[in-house]
Amino acid sequence: GGDTAVDCIATAVRLGAKSVLQFSRRDEAPKQRPHHTPWPCWADTYRVDYAHSEVKSMHGRDPREYCVSTKAFKPSAQDPSKVGAVIANHVGAEGGGVTEYPAELVILAMGFTGPDKSVDPMGMLQRDANSNFKATYGQYQTEGSPWQNLFVCGDCRRGASLVVTAIAEGRDCAARVDTFLMGDTALPRCAPLAANPTYFNMPAKGDKEANLVKRFNRRSARKPIQVSEAFERGLLVEPATMEEPEAETKAAAAAAASPMRPSAAQAAKAAAPAAAAPAAVAAEAKVPVWMAVGFGGMAVMNVALLATVLALARPRS
Repeated sequence: GGDTAVDCIATAVRLGAKSVLQFSRRDEAPKQRPHHTPWPCWADTYRVDYAHSEVKSMHGRDPREYCVSTKAFKPSAQDPSKVGAVIANHVGAEGGGVTEYPAELVILAMGFTGPDKSVDPMGMLQRDANSNFKATYGQYQTEGSPWQNLFVCGDCRRGASLVVTAIAEGRDCAARVDTFLMGDTALPRCAPLAANPTYFNMPAKGDKEANLVKRFNRRSARKPIQVSEAFERGLLVEPATMEEPEAETKAAAAAAASPMRPSAAQAAKAAAPAAAAPAAVAAEAKVPVWMAVGFGGMAVMNVALLATVLALARPRS
């Protein structure tokens, strides 16, 4: 099961369920990374989520049952309108392996498999490979539909996604519907692309295509570094030209071995800083008057305090 199934398990246990089971159509995942999910893919390995840990600590066992295929639901003997048991088959078991599991509540958390067929019982709307309705992002009008006023958005168009993404598409689709009905709209475009002004520009007043988010083409200030094919390991292509330290060493040695001698003016300029150095040291070593007075006053106060302490410490006759 996925995140929704795990949340259902945790909620049932925290509400006081005495027994919780989770059916999985798949076999138990291996402990090590399998070959069909190599790095950097998400490893299809055995994991213990927080809800599984809670059930095991409270009921003494992992709630998951693997290779189970549900065949039917049996009504309750006390109330036929409620479920009483689940009849399931263990896939791969000899003799069918049919088992009857008593149950008071059954929750289906099998993932999103596309919009319900009851919405389009005649199959008149085109669907993609994931059974979602086909519609262009940002336009939301169904493709191949006999009706031009049919719009789709959210999970039924893009598949299972975040709630905030579905809300954004719903609000963005409302702007398109308003434009279709009224010819123009004052509703804001809520496409996620509009939330990044660095790469996308909002429409300006007077544009022919009102409320249409346009891509912002920035001029690159510098040429980007080309990334190697091993980018997933964080390796970058080395620069084409590099300064070798041997060239710098040879240049320094050539300058040192030059037969040119300095002129008299250059020698005088070099000697002037050397002669001015003792004077600068003497100027830096000179202590300001206010600092000397302050240290002297502090010394006198320390001597007076020490004399007072000694006088108080003497025993009185």
